[in-house]
Amino acid sequence: MSESTLVNGLKTISNELGILYHIVKMPRLNGDPKMISYGIWPADTKYLGGEKFGGRSSGCGYVWDDAILGTIGETVERYAPAFHNIEEGIKSTYRDLNKKAIHPDEYALFHEKQYEDPRLNVQPFTEDIPLTWFPMRDLTNGYTSYVPGQFIYMPFTRDENWVSINTSTGLAAHSNYYKAILNGLYEVIERDSFVITWMQKLIPQKIKITREIQDYLDAYYPPHFEWHFFDVTYDIKVPTILGFCIGETEYGKFIAFGSSTRISYGESLKKVIQEIGQTIPYFRFLLGERKDWNPDDDYSKLMDFEEHSIFYVKRQDLWHIFDKWKDTEPSKVIDLHEPQVLSDKETIRHIVGLLKEKNYNVLFKDLTTPDIRQIGFYSIKVFVPQLIPLSGAYPLYYNGGKRLYSVPEKMGFTVHDYDNLNKYPHPFP
Repeated sequence: MSESTLVNGLKTISNELGILYHIVKMPRLNGDPKMISYGIWPADTKYLGGEKFGGRSSGCGYVWDDAILGTIGETVERYAPAFHNIEEGIKSTYRDLNKKAIHPDEYALFHEKQYEDPRLNVQPFTEDIPLTWFPMRDLTNGYTSYVPGQFIYMPFTRDENWVSINTSTGLAAHSNYYKAILNGLYEVIERDSFVITWMQKLIPQKIKITREIQDYLDAYYPPHFEWHFFDVTYDIKVPTILGFCIGETEYGKFIAFGSSTRISYGESLKKVIQEIGQTIPYFRFLLGERKDWNPDDDYSKLMDFEEHSIFYVKRQDLWHIFDKWKDTEPSKVIDLHEPQVLSDKETIRHIVGLLKEKNYNVLFKDLTTPDIRQIGFYSIKVFVPQLIPLSGAYPLYYNGGKRLYSVPEKMGFTVHDYDNLNKYPHPFP
């Protein structure tokens, strides 16, 4: 990619002042999915007055324009939350805030036993812990409600006390404002469903790979890949699918996971397949970077999503834990091309209504910076305190949320208490 690339007349990709410092097209080998993938190095947002933009971003698609726009979208999604207006913030305890806010008990955070680990730099979220609070709009009632910056911005380093780690759950960006909000909503539901499934060791209904689905897979993926898909739609009735693929390429055998929530099962499945496809060249990159990394049985050392992503590529001796999912007989049939009858705005109202019925709060904040808006994108944060986020740090899995224990019981599964949750690291990239 050239030193500077213009979008709407602005330098989006530039090693001087671009939102993206550098972008590279990922190599595609003969045995890879027929996808175009890009990886980026982000701008140093500290020079622009923000927090340090951490980590890398990537995007993919089956055609070039989808791939490059998806990559820019993924980048601005992570770029925007590095900036906040501290004048909006109020340093206070919940008890003294004197603003409308969600009670700390409503947040899906950590189990009391997790706080016993002296290595963890987090404290129980109580009414008396001082934090920096920022306004968000509650889409369930239209009110402004204050939320600690730790749950909005990424990274956020203004507080002395930590009740959570910064997570990307609910961050989204798109050139369409309503699609951005919708994607944020989808993600908070998807992550909640995945965490419940993994931690509670649930074996949900398996989806049949019909001829229609197989034809779709055959169009983009090698025939020797083995696919498994599951319906992880629980009490929030928005179609959510978890899938994994077992395959082999020049770097050896791999197992790749993905999950997605969409308004139809067909769209959800197609998104899962794309997410899984993206991880296959990503594994190649990470394995090259961490070729000398050999994870042992002390899982508490896993502290980021990159390590989680390739953990099971490195630890194939643990693949037996996936046997129950592999051996489950498929029973659910879905329509891959089910028509979408609701508009984006109607879908947002529908999902917010479902969450409101459960007395959950759908909090929203527009994080779009002026430079992002000038290139035609919106970046937003959706936060539902009651839903369980996904953590990339093994010691800081969110194992205290009420839904982790109530939803499996409600759906007729065996419920495991904290001491009997899944002890293996999740495989999510």
